[in-house]
Amino acid sequence: MKIFLQKLVKENVYLSLKDGELSVKIPKTGVDPALIGEIKAKKQELIDYLSNLNDPGQGEISPISEQKEYPLSLTQKRIWNLSRLPKGSIAYNIPGTIEIGADFDKDSFLEAVDAVINRHESLRTVFRYNESGEVRQYILSKEELNFEIEYFDYSQLEDNEEKAGCYINEDAYLPFDLESGPLFRAVLFKIKEDRYVFYYNMHGIAADGESIEIFTREAMIFSEAFKNNVYKPLQDLKIQYKDFAHWQSERLENNKLKEHKEYWSNQLSGELPILDLPNQKERPKIKTFSGKLLGTNLTLDTTDKLKKFVSRSGGNLFMGLVTMWKVFLYKYTAQQDLIIGTPALGRDHSDLEGQIGPYINTIALRNKIDPNQSFVEFYNQVKDTVTKSYSFQMYPYERIVEDIKYPTNSGRNPIFDTVLVLQREEQILEEFKSSGIEKGTILELGIGKKYVDTIVAKYDLEIDFRLLSGCLWFNINYNTDLYQKDTIVNLMISFRNLIDYVMENVTDSINTIPDLISLQVEKV
Repeated sequence: MKIFLQKLVKENVYLSLKDGELSVKIPKTGVDPALIGEIKAKKQELIDYLSNLNDPGQGEISPISEQKEYPLSLTQKRIWNLSRLPKGSIAYNIPGTIEIGADFDKDSFLEAVDAVINRHESLRTVFRYNESGEVRQYILSKEELNFEIEYFDYSQLEDNEEKAGCYINEDAYLPFDLESGPLFRAVLFKIKEDRYVFYYNMHGIAADGESIEIFTREAMIFSEAFKNNVYKPLQDLKIQYKDFAHWQSERLENNKLKEHKEYWSNQLSGELPILDLPNQKERPKIKTFSGKLLGTNLTLDTTDKLKKFVSRSGGNLFMGLVTMWKVFLYKYTAQQDLIIGTPALGRDHSDLEGQIGPYINTIALRNKIDPNQSFVEFYNQVKDTVTKSYSFQMYPYERIVEDIKYPTNSGRNPIFDTVLVLQREEQILEEFKSSGIEKGTILELGIGKKYVDTIVAKYDLEIDFRLLSGCLWFNINYNTDLYQKDTIVNLMISFRNLIDYVMENVTDSINTIPDLISLQVEKV
């Protein structure tokens, strides 16, 4: 059952129990009807399995007693330490905007944002050293927090878009004071009589990407409710983030994650590879976060071939992309032992649904390439690795680093420096279809955009995939202290060409794939 649930997660399908009934959340783009049929066939098994999640091994997450201060989770400790580095704090800023149309009541919306902040303690938390010199988290009252939403009416200005964009881009780069707070800033811009833009900026020590979706959803629920004089549209939260931090610490201390620890210790045993790409600059001794972002796309035809390949091979698009990226890295570096990172929601517990906080975990995907393998054979190996690794996603990355005694290197991330992400939902953009991007143009992103264009790099390379109007689009966020723009442009062209080639030759051995320079020349 655990394997089936992991399959659902990779297809962006999430299950939970509500009053003993099975609740199914699917992406807006839908899923394969066969998968829905499989869920229906296993309905009672799924209910039984989810009902028993809170067994002694998993443990119910219970509220802890009220205290003056609380310990940090492992993720919070890591972010706190990284935030002490130059530009380290702004690397964990999470800025974004929400466009709001005509059917909008300003006062109800502002009241709704306050309601979400009151609902989630993580948005009212600060981090300070206590008398013993240990960093702890302190939860502030609404009055102590001193949070206000700024409001600017630009509706009468000709340059309203530009003015809002300038404000947003300046704020996006401003660091948060983790000790004083608040760790959440917000502004409401009136652009036209029937159009508003809500800008927010949260720090990653208080929230993650899933938290942003929860915040947005709850703000809209409260706003609509307040507009209609309904003052309690959501049930009270059973727990808060501090309760999760305590639960996580207790499970680790009591060895309740022994199976998880053994899996990761075996996966990351022996000498771990270090990935250095050709044409790399000399690595700074202290980790830096200077970044740029380039983006391009695969053609509709290549995207379709990749989708069909993973469908008939059993698996999903994420597994296909991990396999392709690892084959590319092998051809690019000649390294056979490869580790890349990928984010996991870290919410594999029914009590964590609807929670705001830094729950996201990062898992390491390690594979060794045999050049004599075909792409199909290596894909099956990667598929197995991904499935097993996600079943152990609740074991904290920070504890893995401790367990394997990974040597400290102030210029690198522990275990891996390259991360791959596949966004969960497809976007349908008419302007994308008509923009000529189908030709495979490589664009420098974050320049000339209407709103947020903050570019920082947490890793050497982060490759981010998403489906846009049927095409696979990918961005590469790279550290400019390590790579020149031309290096990354050539890398992206080579990767795109390698995918085209492999999709026509999936049964050929990996060592017969032409070198990347040849592929680039052939395409040009």
